[in-house]
Amino acid sequence: MNKCIGIKDTAIKVFISLFLIFIFGSVDSPAADKVKTAQKEPIVIDFNDVVTRDDTPKDLSSMPPLKVAVAAMISPKFTYKYYLDLLNLIGRRMGREIVFIQKKTYSEVNEMIRQRALDFAFVCSGPYVSGSRSFGLEIIAVPVCNGEKVYYSYFIASQKSGIESMNDLRGKIFAFTDPMSNTGCQVPTYYLAKQNETPGHFFSKTFFTHSHDNSIRAVKSGIADGAAVDSLIFEFIKAESPDMTKSVKVIEKSPPYGIPPVVVHPMVDSETKEKLRSLFLTIHENPEGKKYLNNLHIDRFERGDDSYYKSVRELQDFLIKSSMPETE
Repeated sequence: MNKCIGIKDTAIKVFISLFLIFIFGSVDSPAADKVKTAQKEPIVIDFNDVVTRDDTPKDLSSMPPLKVAVAAMISPKFTYKYYLDLLNLIGRRMGREIVFIQKKTYSEVNEMIRQRALDFAFVCSGPYVSGSRSFGLEIIAVPVCNGEKVYYSYFIASQKSGIESMNDLRGKIFAFTDPMSNTGCQVPTYYLAKQNETPGHFFSKTFFTHSHDNSIRAVKSGIADGAAVDSLIFEFIKAESPDMTKSVKVIEKSPPYGIPPVVVHPMVDSETKEKLRSLFLTIHENPEGKKYLNNLHIDRFERGDDSYYKSVRELQDFLIKSSMPETE
């Protein structure tokens, strides 16, 4: 920590460490060495962790509310601000109240879908592939952004750091987003694994930030020397909050991966499923809907296909295989 922030006083260092744990959840995170797609440990979910809404229309039908989660690709403040209007419109078009749920980790959202505690969710491509393997998680629609249905992992560093590539981050402090994040954890771990390296050996320290904007902040503030983030979110923040990214540079860009989809549990009733799909596929035709999509930098939604995620699945297969203990 000394070389990162240049503080020698022990009491101040303890305070900084506690602050990081409070903000990001963990500081020295050996779990980054053990990235696997199978979640074997029980996932504890606080089902009371629901965003309070004072503006939910009360004149909707008596049907049960639609419960939706947006995985923590961006922090709750950003998520709530930019998704609220779109979700309200979806609720009105569906004729049902919307209950907007936010969780700290991707695994919590996947587990809530598996338990059918959610009706639909916006998830990262890594959790989609994991969920499709384990319980048949199904795509409703995928966003088209800048004319594409793909995104990238950006490896980032400070403009002033002198770091020009991932190799320059050897022995440095690195920020991951979430263990299940494709662009924020699995891609950089795969990058190192292809070189017979692990995060724990390559970096001096790693930690999880639990959202891509927090990873950008970690690099901007000097808490981390580098990070891996979702290209869509980086470009979104660059456009919406340029001060957050102006001192940060992209040092490497990954190959393309299938874009984060909108998903449902496969056992959601067919009527709800098809109504949701139709709504997403046509929402850009509505002036109000188009406005809200523009706010999210989404062109429109289209039908998705599992084949879009072949490279994510291959990446996860490689990480699973490479993390298995050798047979004697």
